[in-house]
Amino acid sequence: MKDILSIKNLRLVYQTQEDETEAISDISFCVKEGEFVALVGPSGCGKTTVLSIAAGLMKPTDGEVILDGSPVEGPRSDVGYMLQRDSLFEWRTIEKNVLLGLDIQKKRSPDNDAYAKNLLVKYGLKDFMRHHPAQLSGGMRQRAALIRTLAFRPKILLLDEPFSALDFQTRLAVCDDVHAIIRKERLSALLVTHDISEAVSLADKIVVLSSRPARVKNVYSVDIDKPTPLSRREDPRFSHWFDVIWKEVSV
Repeated sequence: MKDILSIKNLRLVYQTQEDETEAISDISFCVKEGEFVALVGPSGCGKTTVLSIAAGLMKPTDGEVILDGSPVEGPRSDVGYMLQRDSLFEWRTIEKNVLLGLDIQKKRSPDNDAYAKNLLVKYGLKDFMRHHPAQLSGGMRQRAALIRTLAFRPKILLLDEPFSALDFQTRLAVCDDVHAIIRKERLSALLVTHDISEAVSLADKIVVLSSRPARVKNVYSVDIDKPTPLSRREDPRFSHWFDVIWKEVSV
């Protein structure tokens, strides 16, 4: 598999009139086509900063980000970014929320509209297209937010703690939902999370960052061959990988 996203020697220094602070230092890793990668590390270490640079929302002091062979030098329409909250507009129907990204990027067309609506049908929201977000459960709202991100066919999904606003039981169900959609659509994904259980249950590979200034401490390939996040949590190797990653993050 080829690398769809390559992060090479990233360094970011925040400058003030009095001082400078190194936030991240010499970070390198890759996401291959169809791979689900989780980024974990101590609170405040710069995980979201790495994601923002990968999305082209921030410019690094040094280093580069390569997406599908070309440098990321600013926001790109082929990068899907999913935040902690679903950010659905309450006054728009689910269908209109899903089409919003295409509206903003001026990519509305019969083909793109049909693709987005087909995703709603495919992933269980056919009967809720005319509903408003307040009429949906938290899990269904998050599914709609993901479909909105997929509507413009991104090459990679960047997920910034997308389940953290949900209660634990809903989070487990939504993790399974989102994982299934990403796998069925054969997408690559980079997830930032503070939840080690979430990382182990979802990811093919886990990148562990150090405390600030963040560096890559280790990269682990998770060898739990189960089809869903929930079934991975029930696998005997789940606790092994949880302990390995927890010790890395805690040191």
